[in-house]
Amino acid sequence: MKVLSIEAGSAGELAGILSGDDLVEIAGRPIRDAIDVAYVTGWEADKDELLFVFVRDGDRMAVSLPALHPADSGIELAPDRVRTCSNRCIFCFVDQLPAGLRPSLYIKDEDYRLSFTDGSYVTLANLPAGDHDRIVEQKLSPLYVSVHATDDRVRRRLLGNPDAAPIMEELARLIEGGISLNAQIVICPGINDGSAFERTLDDLLSLGARMESIAVVPVGLTRHRQGLPHLEPVTQGTARELVAIIRSRQKDFQDATGSPRVYAADELYLLAGIELPPYEHYGEFPQLENGVGLLRFFERTLSHRIVELERIVSEPMALTIVTAELAAPFLQEVIGRALASVAPIETRVIAVENRFLGRSVTVAGLLSGEDMTRALRKERPEGLTLLPGEAFNADGLTIDGMTLREIAAATGLNQLVRAHDIVDAIADCVQSSQREANI
Repeated sequence: MKVLSIEAGSAGELAGILSGDDLVEIAGRPIRDAIDVAYVTGWEADKDELLFVFVRDGDRMAVSLPALHPADSGIELAPDRVRTCSNRCIFCFVDQLPAGLRPSLYIKDEDYRLSFTDGSYVTLANLPAGDHDRIVEQKLSPLYVSVHATDDRVRRRLLGNPDAAPIMEELARLIEGGISLNAQIVICPGINDGSAFERTLDDLLSLGARMESIAVVPVGLTRHRQGLPHLEPVTQGTARELVAIIRSRQKDFQDATGSPRVYAADELYLLAGIELPPYEHYGEFPQLENGVGLLRFFERTLSHRIVELERIVSEPMALTIVTAELAAPFLQEVIGRALASVAPIETRVIAVENRFLGRSVTVAGLLSGEDMTRALRKERPEGLTLLPGEAFNADGLTIDGMTLREIAAATGLNQLVRAHDIVDAIADCVQSSQREANI
């Protein structure tokens, strides 16, 4: 791993390490990536020092450093290169993006290391034997796996990969090695629903307790599918059928194990027009980032924190929440009721039509700056307006490259905030106004 920089006065600098050196070994173990570094330093944490081997201009240099992660010795290492996907999934979201967006949006990752560290999903379609052994040896658990179907013929069609390894064999090998798994099934109507879906659930649930959870999500289809295979969206009728099957399996496993094990994404319930399960249904929320139980988690978190606003908000204020269309009615009810119970806040939710990707894309994090701008110009909200924080990346850009400042300029709104937390956003706004009034 390449050394990017050395902190002045650190143990790394005192040992003579320079930017550009390559870290190749710690305590006699080869280093391939950040997982190896964390594994070896964690395994050897009972020692005072470890032997680190670096390569500079072809020469090996062995130095003793504290038995800590290199970052604690002032050594910044280059990030790992992401392993990319060789499948050609017929529903791949990246293939459905319009041209001209920032390059990072077109990266298709298939990296079990990110599955372990960040909860991203991998297909295991072409997992080398050496990597399988490494996962088991280093206990990279849990992993998150895109299964979609356990009938390999159906799965290979979905993945666009005729050589994909038999998935049940891959899952069983990992489970036998002590690895816990969380699976997802992306439903493509007419392909892996119906009897294929029921078989998939039965097969996955037969793997035992280490198959910790199964998330069922509807396929996401954008309007940019030119040249791609035709796929049908999940309709209300299909969503109702899926929820009925899921509920049947949930009852069996709730009775047998105390856990439903298989969960429908919130989007399925909303599409079906069926009330979401209660908060307790989701247990430890094993697939929250996959939209499973996200709305109930939000509702519970808001109810616990809402009391903070009682002593902060004393004057009437107007609040506008910007979100995607599907969840807007739920959020209007939940947020409006919660805020009105503790403070004089009039809440309004604006549902934004996703014209950029298409109306069937219903995730707030995929709203474009252009679409949010259009909705705000039309609705002309007053008071504090909150945009979904997840619609902006780490650099503050929406999927179409707009910044908050550009949206504010285009709409003429001066109380526009990108928010990850509603309570914090309201409190910050009120306290800022109070400070200005006291100047």
